[in-house]
Amino acid sequence: MVSWRTPNTYLTAGAGGGPPPQLLRDPGQPLGGAIAAVVVLVAIIVVGVVQSQRTATSADAAVPGNTVADGTAVRIGNSDAPVTVTVYEDFLCPACKSFEDVLGPTLADLVAEGATAVEYRPIAILDRMSPDAYPTRALNAAGVVADAAGPEAFLDFHDLLFANQPTEGGPGLSDEDLIALAERAGATGEAVESGISGLVYEDWTERVTEEASRDGVNGTPTVFVDGQVLDVRTPQGLEDAVRAAAAD
Repeated sequence: MVSWRTPNTYLTAGAGGGPPPQLLRDPGQPLGGAIAAVVVLVAIIVVGVVQSQRTATSADAAVPGNTVADGTAVRIGNSDAPVTVTVYEDFLCPACKSFEDVLGPTLADLVAEGATAVEYRPIAILDRMSPDAYPTRALNAAGVVADAAGPEAFLDFHDLLFANQPTEGGPGLSDEDLIALAERAGATGEAVESGISGLVYEDWTERVTEEASRDGVNGTPTVFVDGQVLDVRTPQGLEDAVRAAAAD
């Protein structure tokens, strides 16, 4: 499993990049304590401003159409399926590709027979492993495809992304590559091209990733069957878990 990234913390001192203000003090008073107090105050102010900006951005983020669960998932399968499998993945995650290669066919069969539906909740936690922020760009593109062409096109695009997954640490697929894959999945047109190249859902990618973290997801793939973690990640283990959940 790929572990969650730890966000960096940035501290800015001095408005406009300038030096900190001069302090007036008693000549006999040590300066260190005053400087420390100023640094702490600046840190508190900066963190508060950044957090408020992030919250506002998340709240105002454009959300792709054809999503469920407050815009965090794309649902595949019958609306009245007795079981829901929830899958958190990062499109750069090698373990997620392995999950799809090994368990994907079984999951597709279970969906086809109506035994379960799947809620795909892609997130972007591996930007640190990509020189061109590929996880964010791929997730944004998946949102564009879902919005433009619906859940089935999203699923086709999802499968194409894993089939063409780049290597961690190297360059990701280019915007032109993502647009070509979107076309193969059935999403075409100027809005698709501009949405992918212009990162129209970049704020949304941040929101769904942050919400997954708040929900306790700390790595990918993370898979739930009716809210219970899938521990046995084999085709038989997946089928057994779905059948057991349906029988409850």
